Amino acid sequence: MTKPEWDAADFAEFFTALWGKPPFAWQRELARRVLERGAAPTDSPGVERGGPWPQAITLPTASGKTACMDIAVFALAVQAARLESGRAVTAPRRIFFVVDRRVIVDEAYERARCLAEKLDKAQTGILKSAADNLRRIARGENAGFADERPLSVHVLRGGMYRSEAWARSPLQPTVTASTVDQIGSRLLFRAYSRGTNTWPIYAGLAANDSLILLDEAHCAQPFLQTLRAVGHFRTWAEAPLGRRFHPVVMSATPPRELQDVFEDRSDESNDPGSPLGRRQLARKPAILREIAKAKGKRAAGLWAEALEEAALQLIDGQRRAVAVFVNRVAAARKTWRLLREREDIEAVLLTGRMRPIDKDAVVDQLKPLRSSQSEKRTLPKPLVVVATQTLEVGADLDFDGLVTECAGLDALRQRFGRLNRMGRPIEARAAILIRGDQIGEKADDPIYGKALANTWHWLNECKDNNGEVDFGIAHLDPRLPQGEDLAKLNTPARDAPVMLPAHVDCWAQTSPAPSPSPDVAPFLHGESEGAPDVQVCWRADLDLEKEPGAAAALDILRLCPPSSSETLPVPVGVFRRWLAGEDAEDDSADVEGAATDNAADSRTSPAAAERRIVRWRGADTDLQKDITADPADVRPGDVIVIPAGHPGPWERLGDLPPDAVEPVEALDAGDQAYRLARAKPILRLHPKLIEDAWPDSAPKETARELLRGPARQYEYEEDPDEAAEAVRGLLRELAEPAAAFPERWSWLSQAAGELDKEFAGPKRLHPDLHFVGKEENESLILVGRRRIAELAREADSFSDEDDAAASGIARPIRLDNHLRGVEEFARRYALGCGLPPDLAETVACAGLLHDTGKADPRFQSLLQGGARWLGGEPLAKSTAMPKTRSAYERARKAAGYPQGGRHELLSMRLAESAPQLLPESDELRDLTLYLIAAHHGRCRPFAPAAADNHDETVTFALSGARMQRSGPTRLERLDSGAAERYRRLARRYGWWGLAWLEALLRLADWQRSEWEETHDDGA
Repeated sequence: MTKPEWDAADFAEFFTALWGKPPFAWQRELARRVLERGAAPTDSPGVERGGPWPQAITLPTASGKTACMDIAVFALAVQAARLESGRAVTAPRRIFFVVDRRVIVDEAYERARCLAEKLDKAQTGILKSAADNLRRIARGENAGFADERPLSVHVLRGGMYRSEAWARSPLQPTVTASTVDQIGSRLLFRAYSRGTNTWPIYAGLAANDSLILLDEAHCAQPFLQTLRAVGHFRTWAEAPLGRRFHPVVMSATPPRELQDVFEDRSDESNDPGSPLGRRQLARKPAILREIAKAKGKRAAGLWAEALEEAALQLIDGQRRAVAVFVNRVAAARKTWRLLREREDIEAVLLTGRMRPIDKDAVVDQLKPLRSSQSEKRTLPKPLVVVATQTLEVGADLDFDGLVTECAGLDALRQRFGRLNRMGRPIEARAAILIRGDQIGEKADDPIYGKALANTWHWLNECKDNNGEVDFGIAHLDPRLPQGEDLAKLNTPARDAPVMLPAHVDCWAQTSPAPSPSPDVAPFLHGESEGAPDVQVCWRADLDLEKEPGAAAALDILRLCPPSSSETLPVPVGVFRRWLAGEDAEDDSADVEGAATDNAADSRTSPAAAERRIVRWRGADTDLQKDITADPADVRPGDVIVIPAGHPGPWERLGDLPPDAVEPVEALDAGDQAYRLARAKPILRLHPKLIEDAWPDSAPKETARELLRGPARQYEYEEDPDEAAEAVRGLLRELAEPAAAFPERWSWLSQAAGELDKEFAGPKRLHPDLHFVGKEENESLILVGRRRIAELAREADSFSDEDDAAASGIARPIRLDNHLRGVEEFARRYALGCGLPPDLAETVACAGLLHDTGKADPRFQSLLQGGARWLGGEPLAKSTAMPKTRSAYERARKAAGYPQGGRHELLSMRLAESAPQLLPESDELRDLTLYLIAAHHGRCRPFAPAAADNHDETVTFALSGARMQRSGPTRLERLDSGAAERYRRLARRYGWWGLAWLEALLRLADWQRSEWEETHDDGA
């Protein structure tokens, strides 16, 4: 049974059990407020003034603001008691920790992951009680919750696989660390890097039952303004659904217009005996140094040398960990290259331009610098970390010395938060450097504006007799100017455009999206900021120079799509210039959404014509439009796939460890990333991957022979069994311990072992063995179907039929069983989320009827790979469903299924023919039909057209009713009523409310599909 009453004292016990130390006074007070006010009823679905969460939390750096995640999780666990009394849970289920520094996103994720792991493993005490409460909430019921996960933790980077697992269930308590671009674009129905058909799901989940903690950052103000506008427009509904939405900014200087501001009113910050007091009272003296000669063409080299010298001067017996902060990526790289040539120190480069799959190894080097280790750490030799703005906000690293390029005062205060972060009894020291061309009345920095020069002049006025400025919090804060004088020293605050109903109406139309459509970037970062990044990855098995190779490349990518862990973010302007053949250094800042020159030079180099890339848009990727060498074709938010061995210098785009890029084909991390993302193994065999990327080993020669012989026989179907047996032999050889691959290749042995186990025995490999390409560029790809248990919980489980990589299943699924299973999931989701019974039954009804259109004999034939359907029990899914584009087209033509045909449109027409299965209310019947038609993202507002002249009658019996439809659906016609239905429902439930109702059904469908992967339905 759940505990009926929880209070701030219980939170203190919860926090202490988690972290082994009591919470600060402000953390206890905020928990008390959230718990007390969260128990009170509310009728407002917008941004509540005086609600459980304040509009702003104002605290200095090193105050433990990430504990807000703990408070939110605890406040949610408290509300499990509501389920017993039939009341809805009102505390946010989805907690977003948002910051515009990419490395800090990952650090916040690691802390939340630790929290989730402790809850998951708790066996006794308050952690066990809280975990079981969260399991009840995740289940939506008071029974059958034992196998649920109490808290799911995710990181939202680039909007690809592995990024969207946060959205797998509307009931699941989650903590998601995200950048502004990623959560902001999803909230506004324009999810970067995702296909248009999934936009409504993310918008519905992000705007309902959600808490958005926006950490103090460069672009906090415009995004906060947008969040508040969203909160206002969520109330525009005839029948609002009453879900909570709390945007909270955590800032030392919150916007003046916010009235509900929480601050620390205790005396802990002034108590030297308190951990918080030690942090606030610590001294951090900094000298000021002008590098007058660093200007003009010579600036870059002289500047890097000056930064190196300043860092070395700080190192002594006590100061052995030094941070070097710079304002530009190019300067960071130059400084690091100088430092790494020295044998007496260890130099680490840390920027936001890194692949997560590589960055983990780099971050491991910094574990001794974690705040929790600072009192007892020992470093064999001095460690210098060269970083861009990516470490400014929230990084839990504690340095002994600090060198920083001058910036706006707000940025400098953040950077000094990494110096003696824990208030240790050491002589921490710092140096602030400025280039000669950054001083003067005309100085106007692209990022910090005039604030950089203004700050420098103010600091010189504040110097003491030793020529130093103390950046310790308690020592600097009393000297800070107020009002407009302080504003002149801080990074210029930009405003988001005024959001109008017309903006929201355009964004909410996702299929097809209207053209033109308002750009969401200004609403995330302000009018004059730059465009969002592109996400870049490399693949060695792509040949884009000829059309057959380009077509094969799309098939390969469809089988093994890009995953977020293998990509790195690149400002769109930087990438366009690289694609145009400009090989200049990246002189942009490392802040998400920072201004860059987005225009590509029209005078491209001769090499530019060879730089063909793929704009990967999933199933929507077009052979003609999305394989390009034209910089103008690249859009903000794109996922870019570059052939490894490309003539363009990769090092201009990102920062990767040397062992990940030698040879260049080793940039391909596709198989490894796929395994992490999908929790399914895959093995791509291609000459370039085997020759240049695989480590030297006996299996390497076996793989060569496989491609020379059995693979070609498999291609021409001369002896497919021989090819399959040869693949089995390679798998066994790769999985043998004797292979002894280097650590970076351990995943290869693991994947081979998993595939060998899956396909052992009489099961035929043929449906899962794909031969793609011709001549010297052939690829043999083996795709696993079974989930890897230890990875499954964090994997992206989306299984929309439009996603070929997710359509693979281990067994056929009967249509009737699938429909009833989705109905059950949808009902549980709707009731668990607190919908009234009639609305919950409407969502369940749509689940029962959503896939009836698959009873079309032509679709059943398509499920069999184009073979004629001979009748019998209709299937929802089959093992023979084609995965590649070319195989799908062959099967579709053989089955006679119309190009562009949509089973969900026929499902809606069949539902209309059985009114006894639909709700009696006109409004709820309208909603049921809409949800059926929109359950793959179409009909928002128009239905897609398909050239279908077939007049065959489709029938299907369900729940005692016989459904029937003859001829095409004709829903694409303007007079079909599809668009009018969308408009009516958007007015009734609101833009985000309707999207949330759609998400309930679509996630029920996907979760049932995931369940079917591991449970036999008897088909």
